[in-house]
Amino acid sequence: MQDTKPLLVFAAVLEHGSMNAAAAALGMTPSAVSQHISRLEALHGVKLLHRSTRRLSPTDAGRSLGIHCARLLHTLADAHQALENLKTEAAGEVHIALASVLADAPPFQVALQRLRQEYPNILPVLHAEDALADLQREPIDIALRGGLTALEAPDLIARPLASWRWQICAAPDYLARHGTPQQPDDLHRHRWIYCLPLRFEMTRGSERYLFDGAGHTACRQLATVRSLTLGGLGLSLQLEGEVRELTDRGLLQPLLADWTLGAVDLYAVTSVRVQSAKTEAVLRILQECFAADAQNFQAA
Repeated sequence: MQDTKPLLVFAAVLEHGSMNAAAAALGMTPSAVSQHISRLEALHGVKLLHRSTRRLSPTDAGRSLGIHCARLLHTLADAHQALENLKTEAAGEVHIALASVLADAPPFQVALQRLRQEYPNILPVLHAEDALADLQREPIDIALRGGLTALEAPDLIARPLASWRWQICAAPDYLARHGTPQQPDDLHRHRWIYCLPLRFEMTRGSERYLFDGAGHTACRQLATVRSLTLGGLGLSLQLEGEVRELTDRGLLQPLLADWTLGAVDLYAVTSVRVQSAKTEAVLRILQECFAADAQNFQAA
């Protein structure tokens, strides 16, 4: 690509009317400005400026070229302004990748409501898929991830959102037909719906119980596991923060509440540390809404 700096310098000379004024505007010396103009004239074999001790004026060729150089200068200024707006203007699309079930989580929905109210020019685009999005290759601004998958890539920046425990859940209709488990051994007599392998540890004080199940209904999508559980087809593992509203409404019932299962740490992950204003706004609202949800849960 040919060097455009002499063209920009020439545009500045015409705009400011002298070598000295153009040099001051560009942060250059008058000698450097003069050298750029001379190089441009020598390279193309055309005289661009009439020089005298009193005044400087463009030749016919200089006036013709000056029109295009002025456009180039303004286009460059617009490009720099657009880059600056990416940092300072909270507007435009923000692509968010998340698991299929996380869209139901109350803090995430509250975050979307706040985003709409506080930043109406930010347009969230949700990629609700259970497979991990590749932030380096896909147009994803923020990925909501749980567990070690949020931390395994050293080039990703993970911001903590929440820590949610697993719960064993079932629909009241299923329990009415098949009975409610009273102890961990009872779990083996029930139907299960799962996406992740059915192997987990439960604790109660100093007691430990390892459940290892097989031969049940496997699903490839977490949202399908929840839908089938709500439909009364069996037991499943659900994260407490995602199903809190469903359990509060009695649509799902947590089982063996005196036993504790493992927790999943949830993070908002980005591929770069310095964000545009729109992405930074979404990250802040997500962190505030998930923090408020945790505080409300602890206070309840």
